Amino acid sequence: MSLILIADWDEVERVHLWKILEKGGHELLFARDGQQAVEIWEKYPIDLVITELLMPELSGLRLIRELTERDRGVRIIAISLENADQLDLAEDFGAMRILYKPVTPKILSETVEDVLRGYRPRGELWKHR
Repeated sequence: MSLILIADWDEVERVHLWKILEKGGHELLFARDGQQAVEIWEKYPIDLVITELLMPELSGLRLIRELTERDRGVRIIAISLENADQLDLAEDFGAMRILYKPVTPKILSETVEDVLRGYRPRGELWKHR
């Protein structure tokens, strides 16, 4: 089981992703914007961040940049509906995968498992410090 942070301003989308990922046995935390996501990431041993690119306060691209500056090994999946160019930038900034909305349950589950496969959870790294 992994701890996944979902950052998306749209509550309906957060619930949609929650329903899909909960079935995979993951524990989930939620942020309504990039700034709140950073605050949650600092407090919890997050294994994976899934972020929408368009958000208030701190955009998904800025969130990706902020987290990768703090931890080059952070696992991030970027998702967006209309921003194909920004999704390409998300990869340049450090997202491991990009997904276009609407995200199907199968694609999301497979992508999450692929990103987490062979990954040592951040919480375990903290235990050994």
